[in-house]
Amino acid sequence: MSADAPILIYCRWEAAGGIERVSLRLRDFLSRNGVAAELVSREGHPVFGAEVRQLAETDLGGRTLVFSRKRDLLHIGWRGLGARLVYWRHVPVIGSLTNRLVDTVFIVAMSWRAPVLCVCDELAEHLARLPLLRRAALTVAYAPVAPDVPAAAPIRRTDQPKHLLYVGRPGAQKRLDKVLAVVAEARDAGHPVRLHVHGYAPPKDEPDDVTFAPLGSDPQASFADADALIVWSEYEGFPTVMVEAARSGLPIIANAFATGLRDFERRIGPTARIEDRPEALMRAFTRLPRGSYDLSGVRDEALWPVWAKVLGVSMRDECSISDIPSRESAGLRTSDV
Repeated sequence: MSADAPILIYCRWEAAGGIERVSLRLRDFLSRNGVAAELVSREGHPVFGAEVRQLAETDLGGRTLVFSRKRDLLHIGWRGLGARLVYWRHVPVIGSLTNRLVDTVFIVAMSWRAPVLCVCDELAEHLARLPLLRRAALTVAYAPVAPDVPAAAPIRRTDQPKHLLYVGRPGAQKRLDKVLAVVAEARDAGHPVRLHVHGYAPPKDEPDDVTFAPLGSDPQASFADADALIVWSEYEGFPTVMVEAARSGLPIIANAFATGLRDFERRIGPTARIEDRPEALMRAFTRLPRGSYDLSGVRDEALWPVWAKVLGVSMRDECSISDIPSRESAGLRTSDV
């Protein structure tokens, strides 16, 4: 198999979430830059409607294969020995002592076998502290966002935000419970705030002035209707939803989650920090960011040189126009997470 064959990105519906959503964008980003890329998984099931090749029917020899989870590599198994692996790491080492130990051993082992591609500088700094890790293997490349990202976006100004947007998914990582608590507290204090939630099924008893979008609906339309995005999480890689909000000029309220926040504030723009204490939301309203977001660092032009280097690719003439997704199908992807 020629090394010039399409790059493979392991992407499976059975664990479809933020990683799969960003993997779709990586495929589109590579195609926009003239490099063919395909999604692959053990089962070959479509991911968010996108075609995925079945692993058993795909020759991996000499191919560049990007994967993001330990279980992905278990699925790939011995077939990955002939591929050029790239480990795309999205999150810090977290969880119980056992989970941390297993994760650490895996990351260290991969650093001696393949590039370890981190989605932000802070995550790379976190991994660089792991003992025995081959630090030369660490590379930072921000995840592709969309075609035609502007160099800057003015931040919408609102002195009395009333409509908040939350985009997440069920689980211990995403703290919707915290968001609901501060919204209820603000309403009790007389502020007529409303919350619109993407990624969760509505509970039997919906809280007052909290609405839930249908699962699978595109959150992009909600950015235009909101006064601010609120993010409350235990950890992130690089907060893609915040980049999406910045692209639309939406002010952002965020807690001090692990990894990614510092990169966002340093490279793109400020957020209003929210803390887990009384009147947290009301205090955050007085510190909403002003000015504009700097999106120059997440445009294709800025991302391409780094991705090209780590993947060992360059623009190729043999990628035809038909290989390049249209603006309607590329870039920002909808999902229920």
